[in-house]
Amino acid sequence: MSEQRAIIDIGSNTVRLVVYNGPLRAPAVLLNEKVTAKLGRDVVKTGLISEKAMGLALSSLARFAVLLQQMGVEDVDAVATAAARDAKNGPDFLDEVRSLGFAPRLLSGEEEARTSALGVIAAFPGSRGVAGDLGGGSLELTAIDDDGCGRGVTLPFGTLRLPDLRADGDPGFEAQVRKALRSAKWEAGRGDTFFLVGGSWRALSRYAMYQLGWPLDDPHGFEIAPDEAIKLCRKAAQGKLDTNMPRISSSRLATLPDAAALLGQLVQLIEPSRLVFSSWGLREGLLYSKLDKGTKAQDPMLAGVAAFAEGLGVSASTATMVTGWTAQADDEGATGDGKLRLAATMLSLAAMRSEPNLRAEQAMSWALRKRWIGLDARGRARMAMAVLANAGRIAVPDEFTSLASEAELKRAISWGLAVRLCRKLTGCAPQAMSGTSLSRDDGRLLLVLHEPFHALFTDTVGKDLRWLAEWQGLDATVEFSRETARV
Repeated sequence: MSEQRAIIDIGSNTVRLVVYNGPLRAPAVLLNEKVTAKLGRDVVKTGLISEKAMGLALSSLARFAVLLQQMGVEDVDAVATAAARDAKNGPDFLDEVRSLGFAPRLLSGEEEARTSALGVIAAFPGSRGVAGDLGGGSLELTAIDDDGCGRGVTLPFGTLRLPDLRADGDPGFEAQVRKALRSAKWEAGRGDTFFLVGGSWRALSRYAMYQLGWPLDDPHGFEIAPDEAIKLCRKAAQGKLDTNMPRISSSRLATLPDAAALLGQLVQLIEPSRLVFSSWGLREGLLYSKLDKGTKAQDPMLAGVAAFAEGLGVSASTATMVTGWTAQADDEGATGDGKLRLAATMLSLAAMRSEPNLRAEQAMSWALRKRWIGLDARGRARMAMAVLANAGRIAVPDEFTSLASEAELKRAISWGLAVRLCRKLTGCAPQAMSGTSLSRDDGRLLLVLHEPFHALFTDTVGKDLRWLAEWQGLDATVEFSRETARV
């Protein structure tokens, strides 16, 4: 059976097929295809999914069926949300979907809210606050904390409904949003993080990144302060948008002013401490819900980086040994960075498997621009700086200074230089690493070589040792031990 798994998301605005592969805890997207069928466009006015929208959706689903069969994907989960739930002819539409060979599940509003929130929890381990998923037919709000999903509500504020709701002007729209939250008795989120899910809000994040000159281009994990978000939302809600903004489709650009107007009102009413955009939502929540407890407990960043590095011939066990070898040379007063150091080591070693003329830039791009789930902008900059130092480059790019502090970047350079030293000395051979050690001792950076590994030390290795020592403000020292290494 294929290891690939697929989600078919039959939403009110789009019908989408996503095929995933890779590690269960950090699935990678193999295929992502959608059609903007707008199944929910006429549901509010007529109570029905239009024949045109239904035909477009079904023809796309027929294509999806053929694609999945040809790709050999057997693990397929199809779900339908607000449009199929609210329309009078929703059951008839789902019967047509079944005739194509799918087994669609109609999610209730509560199930939709909870599943989307699970996607956020999967992407941001230990997250606390509110997950808001803006779809075509509805807005789902769900409280999340250390125990998982709390109370969730579904509100009639989908992007297909917003133009009519805003027709009476801002005061009237504000009153409707306030009334809906009051009627739902929604009080969660004050002072916590507001996680934003959905294509229109992702487009809004790209707009914000463009306006702010943000150096990264992946909206997942992009964070913004409430005051700044309100200002940007007010500007975007006016509809005077630059049509040349990168990576925003015309269909998303059309919904952006309404999505911005809604978010501006929600931020003022919920009063979160910060806003974080999430590319993981309903579909990833469906995948996450199927995992066993042990797999859910895995760190998604490490799972993703490990799978990527393994594909380039770097084993997690080797990277772990290198990380352990360099650990004693790290600043002992700083804690909490073990996972990031291990991930940076994996990418540093993986870079050595690529073209020498490209490896530094390529590895930096991996760190900064690949979608590593569970890694924030600070972590990306530090990991990128570490892989650059591993390649012998310690000049800090200007874009890094807006993402991480000078002290954090300096420490990341130490990580990279230490990995470089380990590579040059031992070739990352397990016995050679076991027969040598690196540590800080009374103002010295001490390299110890046991028998029979004395011959590994060369002038080139000494240069790398001195480079790392000088960077840390230490004196480089080498000790040739007569003791035989235990290997």
